[in-house]
Amino acid sequence: MELKELRDEIDKIDDEIAELFRQRTQIACEIAEYKREHRMEVLQTGREDEVIKRAQSKMPPELADGTKLLFTTLMDISKCRQQQLLTEVKPFVPESEVAFPTVGAVTKGSYTADACKKFCGGNCKIKYYPDFASVFRAVEDEAIDYGVIPIENSTAGEVAATFDLMLRHRFYICRSTMIPINHVLAGVKGADLGDVEVVMSHEMALKQCSNFLEKCGFAYEEATSTAKAAEHVAGLKDRSVAAVCSASCAELFGLEVLADDITDIRDNYTRFIMISKDLQIPKDASVVSLCLTVPHTAGSLYRLLTKFAYCGLNLCRIESKPMPDALAYLKDDAFEFIFYLDFIGSVKDENVVKLLTDLERNMKFYRFLGNYEEI
Repeated sequence: MELKELRDEIDKIDDEIAELFRQRTQIACEIAEYKREHRMEVLQTGREDEVIKRAQSKMPPELADGTKLLFTTLMDISKCRQQQLLTEVKPFVPESEVAFPTVGAVTKGSYTADACKKFCGGNCKIKYYPDFASVFRAVEDEAIDYGVIPIENSTAGEVAATFDLMLRHRFYICRSTMIPINHVLAGVKGADLGDVEVVMSHEMALKQCSNFLEKCGFAYEEATSTAKAAEHVAGLKDRSVAAVCSASCAELFGLEVLADDITDIRDNYTRFIMISKDLQIPKDASVVSLCLTVPHTAGSLYRLLTKFAYCGLNLCRIESKPMPDALAYLKDDAFEFIFYLDFIGSVKDENVVKLLTDLERNMKFYRFLGNYEEI
């Protein structure tokens, strides 16, 4: 047969598959109604296994895995449809935003303080804390209205300490923003680059300038923030010790810029989130964040993603982390992971709420982190 003839045959088969899929979906909707009347759960694991084994038994061995994937996907689509029909929508009820808030940040002069000003302009009071853990606690204890925390950098990746703290505290994300990062090497008055032996800064800042630091052969020490490093160097009055920080931070603590523009990549940004204790959803909220676990079995992540694809939702971020000690009680084995997901959507959308309800009901661990705007 010619190629066109073969393709015509494929088209005929595809038409039959499409019609059978329509019929199957219609029957699945009838099953959903039956389950509603009899108060049955959508997920029927035994039935799934039965359908897959029956289909595989009709196929040659080389098609067994493909048959399992095909029928698993078909049933996942049916479950998504059934969930939409069966799930009752419970609207999210957010609190009002604080007009003139007190906002927590780490150390005056840090990039986090810049993010506070971008979030709130001049309509806020900034309260400084020694570390990010203290900011989370202050939000949870209602000592401040909001906290501002770095979550990832375009050069160095995620801020690992933030993800650990996110699982230890209850909070909601209400805004997100990107702050340009331009590091300098700053030392005490009268020092020059040749005097420097040790460089101090936050772990992420040191990573972002690793090429410069290695080229110069500096030893380095980690600090809780770039501003804390600059403050410490200013207090030491030692020409052999310098800090990686911003130019404005160097000026704040009376340091001299020994080298500027030392980041490895020129377009270097850090993403910050603003968190609150109570749920707040800005009117222009367009991003939903959540974290959850999936079963440690083959295909479980694929099946999770099918739920988002079915709803037409765009996942803009997915990241996995080993399950921390704080959630050790959830572990089935030593290699279980927490997944962090961001997707474009709003809890004003009924389909989004139904999806989140499904995830909350069926995942071993699930936490809604917020519906917020990026500014």
